[in-house]
Amino acid sequence: MSILYGVPPSPFVRKAMLVHAHKNIPYEMKVTLPSSDDEEFRLASPMGKIPGYKTDDGVAFADSSVIVAYLERISNDNTLYPEKASDHALALWYEEWGDSELMSAVNALYYQRVIGPLFFEHTTDPDRVDEILTKLIPNTFNLLESRLTDEHWLVNNHFSIADITVGSCLISLLHANYQIDQIQWPKLYQYNERWLSLPIVQAQIAIEHEVFNNAAS
Repeated sequence: MSILYGVPPSPFVRKAMLVHAHKNIPYEMKVTLPSSDDEEFRLASPMGKIPGYKTDDGVAFADSSVIVAYLERISNDNTLYPEKASDHALALWYEEWGDSELMSAVNALYYQRVIGPLFFEHTTDPDRVDEILTKLIPNTFNLLESRLTDEHWLVNNHFSIADITVGSCLISLLHANYQIDQIQWPKLYQYNERWLSLPIVQAQIAIEHEVFNNAAS
């Protein structure tokens, strides 16, 4: 069985976990912290970044997008990249933008309110939180709001890697006790409600809550 190295509350590990769940691909989770010296993990991720991955046949590599691409190659079930070339490109764009711009804004708040205080003895910085809430998150949300339509999902109403990548960020905001303003971003608010209601998302959130509860106890 393939091995996924990382911790569930990591947004990038979360992304890989959600893809496994969506495509019904079994795997073993080996809880591994970033920069771990675990030899097997370092073979997969020489820079110590999570997630790392080892396939059934022993090939090891890292990066959530690489893992997703691999899973798409080994399973045609519940495909996440659209067939139409332009839709495929758009899904890739959302994946790249979500993993960089959106993730940076969201993770800034996630770290300040959750990850830093719980795991790194970090004291939340009110000035930094204010900057995140008034500048970083609104800038990314304004872009998302401008691109969302009345359709359920981001790319031609086909559930894709675009939704899993963007949705992974939204789970971080849920943990950070951030509420999307229904008046300011009505389409994003409805999109988030649809996303959070998915069974695979509910299951992922439950796993992460257990991790947080164990860390706090």
